[in-house]
Amino acid sequence: MKTQILNRNNPKKLKIVFSGTPMFAAKYLQSLINYKYDILAVITKKNNKSKRGKKTIDSPVKKIAKIFSIQVFEINCLSKDKKIIKNLKKLNADIMIVVAYGSIVPYSILHLFPFGCINLHPSLLPRWRGASPIPHSILSGDKITGITIIQMNESIDSGRIMFASKCLIKNKETSSSLEKKLFKIGIYGIVYVLKKIEHKEPIKLIYQKETLSTYSKKIKKENARINWNKEACYIERLIRAFIPWPIAFFIFNNIKIKVLQSSIVYNNEIYKIGEIIKINKEGIQVNTKNGLILLKKIQFPGKKIISIQDFINSNKKLLKPGIVLN
Repeated sequence: MKTQILNRNNPKKLKIVFSGTPMFAAKYLQSLINYKYDILAVITKKNNKSKRGKKTIDSPVKKIAKIFSIQVFEINCLSKDKKIIKNLKKLNADIMIVVAYGSIVPYSILHLFPFGCINLHPSLLPRWRGASPIPHSILSGDKITGITIIQMNESIDSGRIMFASKCLIKNKETSSSLEKKLFKIGIYGIVYVLKKIEHKEPIKLIYQKETLSTYSKKIKKENARINWNKEACYIERLIRAFIPWPIAFFIFNNIKIKVLQSSIVYNNEIYKIGEIIKINKEGIQVNTKNGLILLKKIQFPGKKIISIQDFINSNKKLLKPGIVLN
């Protein structure tokens, strides 16, 4: 990291370029604005078309930037944009903060700022580098995760660690609830690092242990389909991991049925895999590779999320004991 002379008693407020795209990143941008940081510009992915394909939808980060009249650069691939270097140089920013931008930051930009580029990542690096660390941490049954802030280099999520803080993953944790907990840690971490830089205080940079690295692939909708041949504990974690998106589901009679809450039921009896064993107000019991899973909340296409008691009252004939799913 390059150094810059700052007045320790009256530190200069850093001029920042913020790079990010989804709602996860937008929350950090909003908080930095609330903390009165000088955000000169944001870099975000270009507009996506709506489901109907007629209107374009601004990224959550762009929406926040527009509210506060912050300059926006919409770029899907920084290495292919010929004007971005020139435009960023004009800003004379001190540092770039990257939170879930969604594209690799090239060498030419990493070394453009006096204090470099820092990246906030929602895992304890080097575990779960990549696009989807939060759902993967739940899906894998991790008990602990956290926030890591790194000094960026040219490799994905492999820079030296500037800040790291742990967060417990509770038994009923969803990706949605875990993200909220991590946000509180994350914004504290960013402000902590920025203040260290502003006051010219040393930050210990720790190299990541490559032998401990794991990679989280980008989650796709098809990843959320329930495979009843898996163990009950895995299916239960999958259901929690894919809330709020893409939501775990199974298909029966060409109907996509989403599952939003479940628990494990232990038993020693032998049933067919995927067989519905019992339906009552507690839930729908389905046999898996090594036990039963109790489906507690489900959702039919175009309908509201319902409890199994509501399902019994309205759609009892659709699913019943003895039916084998998939």
